[in-house]
Amino acid sequence: MTRIDRGTLLELVRNRPLLAAELLGDALAADGEEPGDGETHRRRFPRLELTSTDEPALAARYREIMTDARRARAHQGKTVFAGLIAFLRARIAEDLNRAYKAADAGERNSHKAERDLGAKRDRVDFLESVLVNELYLALEEHAQAEHLLKLEASAYNWHTDYQDDWQP
Repeated sequence: MTRIDRGTLLELVRNRPLLAAELLGDALAADGEEPGDGETHRRRFPRLELTSTDEPALAARYREIMTDARRARAHQGKTVFAGLIAFLRARIAEDLNRAYKAADAGERNSHKAERDLGAKRDRVDFLESVLVNELYLALEEHAQAEHLLKLEASAYNWHTDYQDDWQP
Protein backbone atom coordinates (compact mmCIF):
# COMPACT_ATOMS: atom_id res chain seq x y z
CA MET A 1 0.00 0.00 0.00
CA THR A 2 1.25 3.46 -0.86
CA ARG A 3 1.55 5.92 2.00
CA ILE A 4 1.09 9.64 1.78
CA ASP A 5 2.11 12.08 4.50
CA ARG A 6 -0.47 14.30 6.16
CA GLY A 7 0.82 17.57 4.69
CA THR A 8 0.69 16.29 1.12
CA LEU A 9 -2.78 14.90 1.69
CA LEU A 10 -4.08 18.19 3.12
CA GLU A 11 -2.52 20.13 0.23
CA LEU A 12 -4.18 17.78 -2.27
CA VAL A 13 -7.56 18.13 -0.56
CA ARG A 14 -7.28 21.95 -0.45
CA ASN A 15 -6.06 22.48 -4.00
CA ARG A 16 -7.63 19.58 -5.90
CA PRO A 17 -10.68 18.46 -3.88
CA LEU A 18 -12.40 16.67 -6.77
CA LEU A 19 -9.30 14.67 -7.62
CA ALA A 20 -8.80 13.86 -3.93
CA ALA A 21 -12.39 12.63 -3.68
CA GLU A 22 -12.01 10.47 -6.78
CA LEU A 23 -8.76 8.99 -5.53
CA LEU A 24 -10.29 8.29 -2.13
CA GLY A 25 -13.30 6.65 -3.78
CA ASP A 26 -11.01 4.49 -5.89
CA ALA A 27 -8.94 3.56 -2.84
CA LEU A 28 -12.02 2.54 -0.89
CA ALA A 29 -13.40 0.54 -3.79
CA ALA A 30 -10.08 -1.20 -4.46
CA ASP A 31 -9.58 -4.74 -3.29
CA GLY A 32 -6.85 -4.76 -0.62
CA GLU A 33 -5.61 -8.24 -1.51
CA GLU A 34 -3.77 -7.26 -4.72
CA PRO A 35 0.02 -6.85 -4.58
CA GLY A 36 1.27 -3.27 -4.33
CA ASP A 37 3.32 -2.91 -7.54
CA GLY A 38 3.27 0.16 -9.80
CA GLU A 39 1.07 -1.37 -12.50
CA THR A 40 -1.57 -2.30 -9.92
CA HIS A 41 -1.66 1.28 -8.69
CA ARG A 42 -2.01 2.58 -12.24
CA ARG A 43 -4.96 0.24 -12.77
CA ARG A 44 -6.44 1.11 -9.41
CA PHE A 45 -6.01 4.85 -9.79
CA PRO A 46 -6.42 5.59 -13.50
CA ARG A 47 -6.71 9.33 -12.90
CA LEU A 48 -3.04 9.82 -12.00
CA GLU A 49 -2.45 11.18 -15.50
CA LEU A 50 -4.66 14.13 -14.52
CA THR A 51 -2.01 15.44 -12.17
CA SER A 52 0.01 18.33 -13.44
CA THR A 53 3.62 19.33 -13.03
CA ASP A 54 2.31 22.89 -12.64
CA GLU A 55 0.48 22.08 -9.38
CA PRO A 56 3.04 23.74 -7.05
CA ALA A 57 2.90 26.94 -9.15
CA LEU A 58 -0.90 26.82 -9.27
CA ALA A 59 -1.09 26.22 -5.53
CA ALA A 60 1.21 29.17 -4.89
CA ARG A 61 -0.88 31.39 -7.19
CA TYR A 62 -4.06 30.24 -5.44
CA ARG A 63 -2.56 31.18 -2.06
CA GLU A 64 -1.61 34.62 -3.44
CA ILE A 65 -5.15 35.19 -4.71
CA MET A 66 -6.64 34.11 -1.38
CA THR A 67 -4.23 36.37 0.53
CA ASP A 68 -5.17 39.35 -1.65
CA ALA A 69 -8.87 38.59 -1.18
CA ARG A 70 -8.45 38.35 2.60
CA ARG A 71 -6.57 41.66 2.63
CA ALA A 72 -9.30 43.35 0.58
CA ARG A 73 -12.02 41.94 2.83
CA ALA A 74 -10.13 43.09 5.94
CA HIS A 75 -9.97 46.63 4.54
CA GLN A 76 -13.67 46.46 3.66
CA GLY A 77 -14.44 45.21 7.16
CA LYS A 78 -12.74 48.17 8.75
CA THR A 79 -14.31 50.78 6.46
CA VAL A 80 -17.76 49.63 5.32
CA PHE A 81 -18.88 47.13 7.91
CA ALA A 82 -17.74 49.06 10.96
CA GLY A 83 -20.16 51.85 9.99
CA LEU A 84 -22.96 49.40 9.24
CA ILE A 85 -22.45 47.62 12.55
CA ALA A 86 -22.49 50.93 14.45
CA PHE A 87 -25.73 51.83 12.64
CA LEU A 88 -27.30 48.50 13.61
CA ARG A 89 -26.19 48.79 17.24
CA ALA A 90 -27.76 52.25 17.48
CA ARG A 91 -31.05 51.02 16.02
CA ILE A 92 -31.11 48.02 18.35
CA ALA A 93 -30.43 50.28 21.34
CA GLU A 94 -33.31 52.57 20.29
CA ASP A 95 -35.65 49.60 19.92
CA LEU A 96 -34.57 48.21 23.28
CA ASN A 97 -35.31 51.55 24.96
CA ARG A 98 -38.81 51.46 23.43
CA ALA A 99 -39.28 47.86 24.62
CA TYR A 100 -38.16 48.77 28.16
CA LYS A 101 -40.58 51.71 28.24
CA ALA A 102 -43.37 49.43 27.01
CA ALA A 103 -42.52 46.91 29.75
CA ASP A 104 -42.58 49.65 32.37
CA ALA A 105 -45.97 50.77 31.05
CA GLY A 106 -47.23 47.22 31.50
CA GLU A 107 -47.81 46.42 27.83
CA ARG A 108 -48.30 42.77 26.99
CA ASN A 109 -45.58 40.84 25.12
CA SER A 110 -42.93 43.52 25.70
CA HIS A 111 -40.60 40.83 27.08
CA LYS A 112 -40.80 39.08 23.71
CA ALA A 113 -39.52 42.20 21.93
CA GLU A 114 -36.65 42.40 24.43
CA ARG A 115 -35.67 38.78 23.73
CA ASP A 116 -35.89 39.31 19.97
CA LEU A 117 -33.71 42.39 20.16
CA GLY A 118 -31.22 40.56 22.38
CA ALA A 119 -30.99 37.82 19.77
CA LYS A 120 -30.51 40.43 17.04
CA ARG A 121 -27.71 42.03 19.09
CA ASP A 122 -26.04 38.60 19.45
CA ARG A 123 -26.27 38.02 15.69
CA VAL A 124 -24.67 41.39 15.01
CA ASP A 125 -21.89 40.55 17.51
CA PHE A 126 -21.22 37.27 15.70
CA LEU A 127 -21.26 38.90 12.26
CA GLU A 128 -18.86 41.55 13.56
CA SER A 129 -16.46 38.83 14.68
CA VAL A 130 -16.49 37.40 11.17
CA LEU A 131 -16.41 40.63 9.16
CA VAL A 132 -14.31 42.99 11.27
CA ASN A 133 -12.27 40.65 13.47
CA GLU A 134 -11.65 38.23 10.56
CA LEU A 135 -12.88 35.15 12.38
CA TYR A 136 -13.54 32.97 9.33
CA LEU A 137 -11.91 30.06 7.55
CA ALA A 138 -13.12 30.43 3.98
CA LEU A 139 -14.05 33.46 1.91
CA GLU A 140 -17.48 31.95 1.43
CA GLU A 141 -18.14 32.33 5.16
CA HIS A 142 -17.18 36.00 4.92
CA ALA A 143 -19.51 36.53 1.95
CA GLN A 144 -22.38 34.85 3.80
CA ALA A 145 -21.79 36.97 6.90
CA GLU A 146 -21.70 40.10 4.74
CA HIS A 147 -25.05 39.20 3.19
CA LEU A 148 -26.61 38.36 6.57
CA LEU A 149 -25.47 41.67 8.04
CA LYS A 150 -27.00 43.55 5.13
CA LEU A 151 -30.23 41.61 5.60
CA GLU A 152 -30.29 42.63 9.28
CA ALA A 153 -29.80 46.26 8.25
CA SER A 154 -32.51 46.11 5.59
CA ALA A 155 -35.12 46.13 8.35
CA TYR A 156 -34.09 49.74 8.95
CA ASN A 157 -34.01 50.90 5.31
CA TRP A 158 -36.58 53.59 6.22
CA HIS A 159 -34.10 55.31 8.56
CA THR A 160 -32.44 58.53 7.37
CA ASP A 161 -28.95 57.19 8.24
CA TYR A 162 -29.41 54.02 6.15
CA GLN A 163 -27.06 53.96 3.14
CA ASP A 164 -27.86 52.48 -0.26
CA ASP A 165 -24.55 50.51 -0.22
CA TRP A 166 -26.00 48.39 2.57
CA GLN A 167 -28.75 46.86 0.44
CA PRO A 168 -28.47 43.07 0.22
